[in-house]
Amino acid sequence: MTELLVKPIGIVKNKADKEVLKYANKDIKLDLDAAINQGTDLITSKIIVNEEYLECLDGIEDFSHLVILFWTHKTPPNARQIKRVHPAGLRKIPTKGIFATRSPVRPNPIAKTTVRLIERNGDKLIVEGLDAIDNTPVIDIKPHVPFYDSPLNIKLADWMYTLMDELKNLTSNLDSGEAKNPYSADIRSHPCISPDQKII
Repeated sequence: MTELLVKPIGIVKNKADKEVLKYANKDIKLDLDAAINQGTDLITSKIIVNEEYLECLDGIEDFSHLVILFWTHKTPPNARQIKRVHPAGLRKIPTKGIFATRSPVRPNPIAKTTVRLIERNGDKLIVEGLDAIDNTPVIDIKPHVPFYDSPLNIKLADWMYTLMDELKNLTSNLDSGEAKNPYSADIRSHPCISPDQKII
């Protein structure tokens, strides 16, 4: 198969300097401290778009949310050979195929996050909720369009609920105090979830 060339169109700038999930011992490992301190709900990031693509941003400020595709640049080459991982690096969850997870360790380390656009200032997009670390290459930006990106009546694997419950339990001490727990939301109550999966 022909190899594809992907060029960065911009770069992420923020205060997140540690990977939350990283390659370790032919699997992934969760850095819980980084997850708590750099949770997606807590981060405001700046995306600086390369000058040659500045015209591509025309009209983007009319949208409230954007889909950001980025390259998890700290994924080492040997990690791209991994086929199965423990989701979120939690050993309590049996291994699953890479394509059934959101792991950054994958054949092509491409990640995708939907973010809230706070402001556009020339070549800079200020966004909230981007789970990329500082200096991450951005490879594409798209507007979030609900009828394309938010289907209704979705079904999740049962182990995903177990995973989210485990992350919620691991970070439960954050619910008291000023820090906001990035895992405190109950995914069963999300409006996109199929009604027969809302209560378990």
